[in-house]
Amino acid sequence: MRVPAAERVFWRTDTATVWVGYADGGELVFTGWDRVHLDGYEYQITVAADQFDKIRAALSAEPAADVLDLVCTHVEAIMARGERSWLADRGIECGFVSY
Repeated sequence: MRVPAAERVFWRTDTATVWVGYADGGELVFTGWDRVHLDGYEYQITVAADQFDKIRAALSAEPAADVLDLVCTHVEAIMARGERSWLADRGIECGFVSY
């Protein structure tokens, strides 16, 4: 599992870890590694910068709030549903790949 050094640990359990950070192009990227489900898999969820205002609105944040800091502050609420489902429930577009 390769995770860029700039990413932060976002969520961790005994069987899964999720990191979050910014990609070189400015997108927010969640990188997950589930070591048990389906005998282990990795995934990435990518949120383009043009969706950041929707994240701020969903979390009742100021327009200038840093989205990375913001999602980390609200990790419990986001992971109660799972990051991809949480985004979709709020109409926030994201890309998803798994391998």
